[in-house]
Amino acid sequence: MRRIHLKTAILAGTALLAAFVTSAPALAQTSHGIAAVVNDDIVTSHDLRQRVLFMMATTGVERTEESLARVQAQALRNLVDEKLQIQEAQKYEQEISDEEISRSVARLIGRNGLDPQEVAQRLASAGISLNTLRGQVESEIAWQRIVNGLFGSRIRISDAQINETLNRLTANASKPSFNVAEIYIEGTPDIGGMDGAMEGANAMIAQIAQGAPFPALAQQFSSAPSAAKGGVIGWVRQGELRPELDAALVQMQKGAVSEPIQVPGGVYVLALIDTKVSETDTLYKLKQVNYLAETQDEKDAAKGKLLALKGELTSCETLTSDAEAHPDLRSADMGELKASELAEAILDKLSDTDVGALSDPIETPNGVASILICDRTASGTEIPTRDEIEDRLMDQQLAQASKRHLRDIRRQASIIVR
Repeated sequence: MRRIHLKTAILAGTALLAAFVTSAPALAQTSHGIAAVVNDDIVTSHDLRQRVLFMMATTGVERTEESLARVQAQALRNLVDEKLQIQEAQKYEQEISDEEISRSVARLIGRNGLDPQEVAQRLASAGISLNTLRGQVESEIAWQRIVNGLFGSRIRISDAQINETLNRLTANASKPSFNVAEIYIEGTPDIGGMDGAMEGANAMIAQIAQGAPFPALAQQFSSAPSAAKGGVIGWVRQGELRPELDAALVQMQKGAVSEPIQVPGGVYVLALIDTKVSETDTLYKLKQVNYLAETQDEKDAAKGKLLALKGELTSCETLTSDAEAHPDLRSADMGELKASELAEAILDKLSDTDVGALSDPIETPNGVASILICDRTASGTEIPTRDEIEDRLMDQQLAQASKRHLRDIRRQASIIVR
């Protein structure tokens, strides 16, 4: 969901705005007429010009023919989406008052310690009306109401989902943590698919190298829900993000920006804000069962046997006697071990396993083993509570629901670009 967040954008200072005044004449020819028709509503060329000026001023994008075309295309997409969001709000009879919009704009500006009139004057000095910001805020308020109303009551976070997330976090507790920001360029047909997404990502990197602020670019160009926070994901541990992103992060230095990272559906650009060694660790009490096996066929057969035992071997107290009921199955007490003392292959299995459950089989030099988790305790203060995990998962699912709903509305709409 694309939201408005002003920090490090228009409130970064007068310099960017004043410097951009000279670019206004370049867009003069688009100041009249219709830029797009969205169902029964129009996006005027004046609206588009204002949004382009706003985006270029807040992001500090270098003014070139190529960058201007890219910003104009993104601005038009944003304006079309906002029209669709407002239309959806009207469909459900959601009315956003001028007072509510004004309060939201004032709160955004006030958080940064500036006066709304001062900000309006800065925008005006660059030929930008405050209405372009008010329009974004209005659509955001309306869309949040729609998404929360349609999907908030339908989404249920199960104990199993919370357990799975908690297992993964505790398994990774001893690994380094990264404070990460992202820009995600979705490879949609209107930008040329994955090739267009890669081109857009390279353009973001080039603009950052020339001094454009990462947060402002993320706010205006990223398709990820984190765009609301200037692209900031926050602190994540090694292994929490998808493998392509994790592999890039572990190679980056503090303050660095990644090369484009292609994933199914789009391209990421990451910024590593900070990194730290975790002071949290996880203490396991473990037991294991194993079959001896030499050939791969024997190991495959042993894996099948261990998988069949997952629902039967669930008690650490009775594991020894339970194992004796199965020919050639051996058991052993692994004692207490910290996550930092365990091999990566074992941690990967444990992160998907609940306490009192048997892990998936792990090949060893002499056979195949499965591990029974008797207890798992995270020490330190960096592991979130179950309520915090539930809130995080709810936000993620609402963001996905928002994205799907807007995509469906866009597909059904009549959109004519002039």
